[in-house]
Amino acid sequence: MSVSIETRATWGELIKGVGVQFAEVFNQGLNSYSMAVDDAIATPGNKPSLLAKQIPTDKAVEHYIQKTGLNYLSVTPEGKAFNSDSRILGYKTSVTSQLFSSSVTVSYQAVEDRDYKQQLDEFADLSTSAKETMDKLFFDMFNYAFTAQTSLPIWLYGYGDGKPLCSISHPRKDGGAVQLNTFSAATTQLPYSETNLELMRVALNRQLDDRGKPAKGGGGKLILLVPTELEKQAVIDTKSTKRSGTANNDLNIYDGVMTVIASKWLTSSTAYFLIDPRVARLIISLRQGAKSHKFTDPNTLATTFYIICRFAIAWCDWRGIFGSLGDSSAYAL
Repeated sequence: MSVSIETRATWGELIKGVGVQFAEVFNQGLNSYSMAVDDAIATPGNKPSLLAKQIPTDKAVEHYIQKTGLNYLSVTPEGKAFNSDSRILGYKTSVTSQLFSSSVTVSYQAVEDRDYKQQLDEFADLSTSAKETMDKLFFDMFNYAFTAQTSLPIWLYGYGDGKPLCSISHPRKDGGAVQLNTFSAATTQLPYSETNLELMRVALNRQLDDRGKPAKGGGGKLILLVPTELEKQAVIDTKSTKRSGTANNDLNIYDGVMTVIASKWLTSSTAYFLIDPRVARLIISLRQGAKSHKFTDPNTLATTFYIICRFAIAWCDWRGIFGSLGDSSAYAL
């Protein structure tokens, strides 16, 4: 019987002295273990966790990687050698923080003569702009969810498999069958409905890790992310006491399981996403938080107030997410 031995070559950049340091090494084995009671659907009191994970960094380039757990145990006949297994190193996501800045210049007279100092506070307005920028760019992750990684903006980074966030062909690191986290029927991008929401939930529950083992997502504590145009129907479907739009008394299984978030930053009026925040690896890599400064021109005494920050947005895995453009279009990425 052959024995699998993990060598230094197996783990490559994770070995001391190689030089690459990782912000996070995510263990898929922990993600595939989901026997906890609170994973059950319709568990009372389910609450969503944060949609994004903010990770501070002191590096210009940050790396995130995954590894699989081991496979299931197998029967070993008496007197026979133990079965051998080994873990698999997953895909690496590398993220480069980008510099964002803005400024406003105010004349000496405008500063001196103002009556409403608090309302005209330049630093406060710049700080608000910085927060809005981070919010907008984070939700742009979903606006670009069906875009090839080669066409992403410079501040947005995708998972190391090279596919869009929502794809019909995510590869598995063990060479197993490709996976999808968007619709691939004849009419591919199904519009929002309670029926299609259930298709999403089932598909989310069927996602596999890179060893082909069931992942944790889809059991409960889910976020239904929709544009404002779909918010009313999404809330009706997920919060009604009984099943929405029917004349019978079916139980609404989504009540207490899904939280609806409607974002003004979603540019599509039809796209929607079902997200398990416990599984989704949505990252804000924060190199430098917003810092405000000011400079006074010695010739005019005009004051320039400015703000800078350095960060990037990334998804470090596609699992825990299922999305649809919702426009009945064909999609092949």
